Amino acid sequence: MTEEKIAQFKQQLLDEKTKLETEREQYAGPDREDSEKGASGELSGADMNSPADQATDLFDRERDQTAIENMDRMLAKVNRALAKIDEGTYGLSDIDGTPIPEARLEALPYANLTVEQAEDTVED
Repeated sequence: MTEEKIAQFKQQLLDEKTKLETEREQYAGPDREDSEKGASGELSGADMNSPADQATDLFDRERDQTAIENMDRMLAKVNRALAKIDEGTYGLSDIDGTPIPEARLEALPYANLTVEQAEDTVED
């Protein structure tokens, strides 16, 4: 793979990292923390939510937490790919060093396994 192509993938990965970090901040930012302070289950005199409202709030918090966890997983993959660029091993499988087809990297610049290896991993 040419240095120019690796530089393109690196830029894509950096863009994706920025996007994920920004989205994560929106989910976990101070506005969310303030709204979750009332999540302790205690009702104040001014906050007499109905059970339906409380269920909706709980659902929203769980949905947001799941989104944050998914973004954290994606960030880890992106950071691993960026580290591989720095190590000089980008585009090679983490399992055995097999080259990952460029078409796969174009679809998933953070891919660290070939399609076959990824399928085998899912089956295990």
